[in-house]
Amino acid sequence: MESILSVINQDEFQKIKSSSSSVTVPAGERLFSEGDASDLIYFIDSGRVSIFIDKFNSKEELEVMGPGSCFGEMAVFDNDIRTASAITLEETSFRVLTKEDFLALMVQDSNISHKIRTLLNKRNEELVLKEKLITETGRHMHIGIKGDPSLRESAMTRERHVSVVDKILSQLVPRLEDMLLNRCVYQIYVGFNNGEVRVSTILDPFNEEFHPAIRLIDEAYVERHFPKIDYDRKVGIIRKVYEGFCGDSYFDVLPPHLKHGFAKYFDNWQPVSREEIARIISRLPQLREIPSFYVRNITISIVKDTIHMQFNCDGAHIVSSSGYYGFLDEYL
Repeated sequence: MESILSVINQDEFQKIKSSSSSVTVPAGERLFSEGDASDLIYFIDSGRVSIFIDKFNSKEELEVMGPGSCFGEMAVFDNDIRTASAITLEETSFRVLTKEDFLALMVQDSNISHKIRTLLNKRNEELVLKEKLITETGRHMHIGIKGDPSLRESAMTRERHVSVVDKILSQLVPRLEDMLLNRCVYQIYVGFNNGEVRVSTILDPFNEEFHPAIRLIDEAYVERHFPKIDYDRKVGIIRKVYEGFCGDSYFDVLPPHLKHGFAKYFDNWQPVSREEIARIISRLPQLREIPSFYVRNITISIVKDTIHMQFNCDGAHIVSSSGYYGFLDEYL
């Protein structure tokens, strides 16, 4: 990410630096954590610092910063809590500027304030999309989320029962594929243990419908509820919905980082391909057959290449299609 040093000139930097103080921190020391109050801005003179965020039970490093870099200004400028954590990778020397001194300088110098505000709007835009996992689409992604410890510990000892879905799965799989590829459905949740299927369609995109899995193997039932539509035409309708959002006057009053970030996402949005949807659904029986670690429910959508799976240990995995195949290869 760009820092304020990339948008201010040398004279402006010296003005900021004149109000700072020096400090040296040993390796392995956490400077701040996500959720902490923001009190300092850091300018690195020597050494390296890792900036990272926690995603459920995993840590994602956003950037490693070295001499000449600056960080921590976004939370201070927005009077917000820290949105990431920072830890020194080696002994590091800083110039640090207090929140009070920084905000006073912003009031005194409107030119510096404008430059930094423009930069931070851009940074907020990038961060919002990353935190929502929107920008994960199109690359390998696998996030594991631990469930209730009491359920995890007993998962291997609980007796496994054949559910209503297990009995009809060979018939249900092609029906689910047909619904996503050839009908008005854009998202499906399948509860393997209780037989609950939640369906989202372009006919009523803000609601979920609830259907018994056993009814969906009935062709007449599916015909009655889910009219056919060409896949490309369905994709076109979804695009129009996104365009409608962007065209509404509400978008004009959104904070710039949200307005620009979502407008960019909507413009660049691509559906999951027919081939990927077919491959994902075809391997559902294998997920259910994993010894001692079988899937309880799964959500599949053509809107985003993100598959959500919850297992009998109460843990969940959020994966892209490539992460899905890797998960299956690892556990089968």
